[in-house]
Amino acid sequence: MISRSHVRLAVLSMVAMLTVSTLGAAQGEVVSGTASAQGESASGTAEAAACPSSSAPADPTEPADPADENDPTGSTDVTAPADSTDLTAATGGASAAEVHSWGTPVWCAEFDDQLDPADWVIYDSAGHDGQGRRSPDQLFIGNGSLYLYGRADGTTAGLGSRHSQVYGRWETRVRMYEGADSYHPIALLWPDGGGGGVHSATGEEIDFLGVMDRPGRWRANFYLETPQGEEQSYSEADLTTWHTYAVENSPGGVVGYLDGREWFRSSRSTRSPMSACLQLDWFPGHGSPGEAWMEVDWLRVYPLDPGGTGGGTG
Repeated sequence: MISRSHVRLAVLSMVAMLTVSTLGAAQGEVVSGTASAQGESASGTAEAAACPSSSAPADPTEPADPADENDPTGSTDVTAPADSTDLTAATGGASAAEVHSWGTPVWCAEFDDQLDPADWVIYDSAGHDGQGRRSPDQLFIGNGSLYLYGRADGTTAGLGSRHSQVYGRWETRVRMYEGADSYHPIALLWPDGGGGGVHSATGEEIDFLGVMDRPGRWRANFYLETPQGEEQSYSEADLTTWHTYAVENSPGGVVGYLDGREWFRSSRSTRSPMSACLQLDWFPGHGSPGEAWMEVDWLRVYPLDPGGTGGGTG
């Protein structure tokens, strides 16, 4: 099993210290108007990103799973416990976009280069619920991945995409490393004007990767909040292996996917322009203390209609 100290040293060396100190222009909270006023719409900047099409199954001759390529320790010993009820084998899981033919993303982040301040707002603010702090210094890019690093004192990381749409589909590929389960990996949709410690201005939120408390281990959680109330679901998936997490938000409701398979459905949906955020949130007193690493392989945004614009962009 990969130790926390080994992961920390390996990531810091292989990332070659490419911290987001180079992203000073992008620092700041997601506050009113930033996602829509300072950033262009997803459809307006699609040409800037080389986004892979998902209209056809993956090429069987493509390179081996990034779980091997991107492992900063060179180890592949990241396996599910014997009692895990993981939905897939530890191969990274299928992509909902491929399974359901979502077509070409309107915007994507493959994390092959520095983060562009035109695409991201980097949190520099108090942490979740005022606990700890989100710092730009805790983000790293290297080996085709984005790393969010949480320190034992609660200093961690978070960032929000400036690309928003009312209806559409979002998907990301994430894994955690063995570490403190007081840290929760989060991939969520948040309305424009929120994030980074700011409360939702519309009472809407979709966590398509959240964590439900379970001592000694992470448990994947899907969470939906609308003005009509809250709904959620959970899975026993082992979060220390690669998985894809996706959500579809439409006028008819919300559907969540884990490794291409539906695991949440509701007739409710959010009705505001929503942006994708990636966070490693600290919950002191809920789980073991210490450090944690979250690795993100990619984030992709799709229109609701493969030939359309996802119900409008912000």
